[in-house]
Amino acid sequence: MKFLRVLAVLVLCFSLNAKFKQGSIIVDARAEALVTKILERLCKANNRKSTPKIYFIVDDSINAFATDEGSIYIHTGLVMKLEDVGQLVAVLAHELGHIIGGHIHRFRGESMGISAASIIGTLLGGAAALAGGGGDALVAGILLGQGAAQGQFASFTRTHEKEADASAYRTLQAAGLSASGAIRVFKYFKKIMAFSEPPYLKTHPSDDDRIKAFENYIKQTPDTGFMPEEWVTEFENIKAIFIANLHQAKDADKRYGEKQSPDAMLAQAIILSRRGQHKEAFARLDALLAKDPNNPYLYEMYGQFLLESGRANSKKSVEKLKKAVELAPNALSIRLLYAQALYNSGTDSNVELALAELNRITEEDKRNAMAWLLKVGIYSKLKQHAEADLAQAEYANITGDKKLATSRAKRASKSSNDRVKKKVKLLEDAIKEDA
Repeated sequence: MKFLRVLAVLVLCFSLNAKFKQGSIIVDARAEALVTKILERLCKANNRKSTPKIYFIVDDSINAFATDEGSIYIHTGLVMKLEDVGQLVAVLAHELGHIIGGHIHRFRGESMGISAASIIGTLLGGAAALAGGGGDALVAGILLGQGAAQGQFASFTRTHEKEADASAYRTLQAAGLSASGAIRVFKYFKKIMAFSEPPYLKTHPSDDDRIKAFENYIKQTPDTGFMPEEWVTEFENIKAIFIANLHQAKDADKRYGEKQSPDAMLAQAIILSRRGQHKEAFARLDALLAKDPNNPYLYEMYGQFLLESGRANSKKSVEKLKKAVELAPNALSIRLLYAQALYNSGTDSNVELALAELNRITEEDKRNAMAWLLKVGIYSKLKQHAEADLAQAEYANITGDKKLATSRAKRASKSSNDRVKKKVKLLEDAIKEDA
């Protein structure tokens, strides 16, 4: 069974009214765009045609991990606590090194049956996973299941970590990017470590060893790379967005409330909207748009604020989100928010437009749970009950409710629509394959 399909996840766009559960997966188009740009450059340096799929997990710990499906999961805590984009680039190069090295596939053979679920989350080495708001430090990324052969696990993963570090340096060099962020990130990890791991959890080389290794790489092949200024600035913006959404508003306000930088104004806009001060939040966004009028993510945020401020602003919300889609047509999460605004506007023509947007999303990303869930509501409104059942079956299958998926698919199969029947058959085959 694939990793994604054994996770109980809730996929959310950042929402001022949402309570972000630990372990839920959130969607942020702006953060995805930056990380994807970084990975595209790293992959190109390795002559890799495909770029890993990115997921952000609500978790205050400093961690990231790769999977055997070629995806990279990033904890929100990593983004919020790293000091600069060079550190993030180094982490991504390291995770890509695990994918390139086929470490999970190799581990499955070497470890004689330790499950993927027991090793997922271990692939970013040396970090301390800090409990949100607490002083207790935990070993980063160690999600070992009970009964795992931990000593054997440690010896294999240490080897993989060293290989991933070496691959990261080669990749950064080939991409023309500075590798100094790797040294800074290991020094940062070392600084925040509150205690030494128990021997059976020492799955990674020590931070000192990793720092020395990168210093030796640089001596052998000087580091002449740089970090694009656009990435430097955008990382600060994304960090501000995550903190303003996920931290207590009063804590985020202490950090950003008195500043006038673009990242601070973004944070202020979010904090103000969280407090219901919509007029003041819109003023911050207007000021940012005056300086950056073609930024799709500002229109996205504006549209979302309008959407969440009440039905009276639904028309304006549609207008702002339509502009965001025009500026970033490939950002599926913006299209999803646009579809939500169209649906909420209540007019028949907009509901049809919303369905068209959602169909495009599910064609490009069949496992987009929220798109399927929104389609359930739209099909029900349109009294297309078989399509609504099918959409609910798709949603249930993605989120792991196989019983509901099977029952709704069976109900949809009674449709007289051959197209629906064909899709039901494909879904039923997928459910059986995952069983």
